[in-house]
Amino acid sequence: MKKFVLFCFICAAVFFFYYTNKTPEQTQVELPSLHSKNAMLLNEKGDVLFEKNADDIIYPASLTKIMTAIVAIEMSEDLQKQTIVTPQTISKFTAQNASMAGFKAGDFVTIEDLLYGTLLASGADATGTLADMMTGSEEAFVTLMNNKAQELGLNDTHFVNASGLHDPAHVSSVRDISKLFRYAIKNPTFYQILTSKSYMTHVPNELTITSSLLAKIPGGEGVILGGKTGYTPEAGLCLASIIEKEGKQYIFVTTNANGQAWIPPFHIDDALMAYDAIGGKNMKK
Repeated sequence: MKKFVLFCFICAAVFFFYYTNKTPEQTQVELPSLHSKNAMLLNEKGDVLFEKNADDIIYPASLTKIMTAIVAIEMSEDLQKQTIVTPQTISKFTAQNASMAGFKAGDFVTIEDLLYGTLLASGADATGTLADMMTGSEEAFVTLMNNKAQELGLNDTHFVNASGLHDPAHVSSVRDISKLFRYAIKNPTFYQILTSKSYMTHVPNELTITSSLLAKIPGGEGVILGGKTGYTPEAGLCLASIIEKEGKQYIFVTTNANGQAWIPPFHIDDALMAYDAIGGKNMKK
């Protein structure tokens, strides 16, 4: 009998300790008015604070460039190594009406230039040139992207290109993208580029590359630290962003918000809503 009483006392103590020491990061966020059909919010530890259809198969659009950039960074020993932008690359992506960073045929560019063009301006001219520089062709580079996806356990993900242009076989899930994004931002080079407002190339011509995300945030700085936008008609508006509140960082990944790439910025509205909800009245135990 005494052993049973002691056992009950220990169980009660453990129960009390767990619930009285539960941190705010373990609470859940409510986002009832979310525009995006798929979403996931994680804290610094990787705890899931909110998810919505996170395992649905989606088209990642330019969120693909997260993988493009991190694979290129990990392959590079010297970010100042140069290559040339070819006319074939420019004509290929211009014909597909892809977003471009602004590089011109004949430009000598560094890997660093191309990484900023990839993550800030979401330029297919940058991803195409990076792929050619790293492996000789986009097809060979995509093989490395898919290998990395397997290494990271991204079981819903398959890449067909390095830019995110639509292809029925180019797929992922918000859970996979969240895992990829969390991995990528641990790399100091990736993080520095992603959270920059702008960057200027130096050779042979100056080109100012501006963050396609930070330029659209109402009120400017301080709310969203940085992120990668995406859009195709099939993918909707997409965003993987880093947000900060009370000195703690969170990542929020969304896809499939209605609208076009220019107006209205429902994907950004969703990220700002999540930021407001963290630690606020929309938190629940």
